[in-house]
Amino acid sequence: MNLFLAFDFTNFIGRFHPLFVHLPIGFLILGVLMEWYQRIRKTEKLSNLIGYAWFLGGIGGAFAAFCGWWLGETGLYFEDDLFLHRWIGIAIVILSFAGWWVKKNPEKYSNLVHQGANILLIALISFEGHLGGNLTHGEEYLFEYAPEGIRNMMLNEKAEITDLSKADSVLVYNNLVMPIFQQKCFACHDNEVQRGGLNMASIDSMLVGGDGGPAFLASNVEESELFRRITLPQKNIKFMPPVGDPLTYDEIKIVEWWIEQGASPDAAISDIEVAESVKPTLLRRYNLDTNPRPYYEMVNIAPLDSVQIMALEQSGFTVNVLGGDNPLLDVKFSGKELTAEQLRSLEPAAKHITWLSLARTNVTDEGLVIISQFENLTRLQLEKTLITDKGVAALTDLKHLEALNLYGTGVTNTCLSDLEKMEGLKRVYLWETKVMAADAKSLEESKEELQVIIGEG
Repeated sequence: MNLFLAFDFTNFIGRFHPLFVHLPIGFLILGVLMEWYQRIRKTEKLSNLIGYAWFLGGIGGAFAAFCGWWLGETGLYFEDDLFLHRWIGIAIVILSFAGWWVKKNPEKYSNLVHQGANILLIALISFEGHLGGNLTHGEEYLFEYAPEGIRNMMLNEKAEITDLSKADSVLVYNNLVMPIFQQKCFACHDNEVQRGGLNMASIDSMLVGGDGGPAFLASNVEESELFRRITLPQKNIKFMPPVGDPLTYDEIKIVEWWIEQGASPDAAISDIEVAESVKPTLLRRYNLDTNPRPYYEMVNIAPLDSVQIMALEQSGFTVNVLGGDNPLLDVKFSGKELTAEQLRSLEPAAKHITWLSLARTNVTDEGLVIISQFENLTRLQLEKTLITDKGVAALTDLKHLEALNLYGTGVTNTCLSDLEKMEGLKRVYLWETKVMAADAKSLEESKEELQVIIGEG
C-alpha cells in the first residue's frame, strides 16, 4: 500500500507526454493527407477512414494534453513559455473532434469548411511542435544549424556579445551571474517555484539552500553543490538544468570565477582579481577587456587647438593625434639641432603630449626640466643624446611615464635610484650606457613590473 502512496504522481504521469504526443499527430496528418489524395483523384465519396483518423487523433491528443499538463506542473519550465503551448494543445484536441464530426458527414459541409479545418490543423500542429521543441531543447534548436540567412531571419540573430565595455561599473553578480541564473535556473528555482526546496532568486536564499544544503560555499568551488550540478555529465539524473539548454563553457567559467572570488553580492570587476582563465570569456561574451589599460587611454582632456598644433609643426616638430576619441599627441622633433626656444614651444601643449621623441638631438639635461612638466607623458625617447644622470633626476616627478629610452646616453649606475622612484615606469632601455648589467638586473628584480633592457657587452 505504501509503495503506491509514495510515488510522485506529477512526474510519473507527466513523463508519458512524449510517449502519447506523436501518435495523435500521425493520425491527424494521415487523415488530412488521405482527404487531399482522394480529392486530387476526384473520388466521389470521401472514405470513412478520414473521420476515424481525426477521431483517433482527438483521443490520442486528449491523453497527450492530460499528461503534458502534469508535466508542466513539475516546475521544469517557465510558466510564460508553457501557457501558449498548453492551450494550443487543447485547441488541437477540440479541433480534432470538431474535424471528426465534419469528416464523418462530408457531404453536409462545403469544401471551404473541410479545407479550412485541414489548413488550420496543420498550422496549429506545426506551431505547437515548434513551441514544444523550444521548451525541451531551447529557442535556437530548430534553426541552430540552418544556413546563415535563414538562421538570422528566424532567430533574429544578433552578435552574441553582450557589450558591457562602456558600463561605468560592471557588478559581477548583478550584471554577469544573475542573468545566467535567470535564463538557465529560474524555471525551477525562483520565488514561485522551488524544486528541491532551492530558491535562487537571491544570494541569501541560495545560502539557505534546499534539500541538499547551501547552493554554494563562497571561495570553495569544489564543495559547492551548484557548481557540481552544472558540470556533471548531462546524462546524470542530477545534472542541472534537466531540460533546455545547459550552461555554456563561458557561463560555467563566470559562475566558477564568481564563487572562487567569494561570491560577493555587490563587488565590481575592479574590486576582485580577474583570473587569466576568465579574461577571454569576459572579452568574448561581454566585450570586457580587463587587461590593464595604458594611462594615455584613460586621460580625459579637451583636444588641443589646431592653431597650436600648427605652431608646433612650424617649430620643427612632427605632430600626430593618437586618434579615435583620444586627443593626446605623439610628438617628434624631426631635426638634430634643438634650440631652447624650440623646446619651450612645447609648453602650451604640455598636457597633451603623451609620446615624445627627442632622439638623436642635442637636448641637454637642462632641457629636461621643461619636459618634467609634461604631466601626461607616458613615453620619452632620448636615445643617442647627451643626457646624463642629472637629466634623469629631473624626470622623477613624471608619475605616468611608462617607457624611457636612454640607449647610447651618458647615464651611469647613479641614475638607477632615480629610475626606481618613477612610479609608473615599466620599460627602460639602457643599451650602450655606463650602467652595469648586474646592477640593472637588481633594479629589475626589486621593482615590480619594470623591465630593464640592457646589453651585456
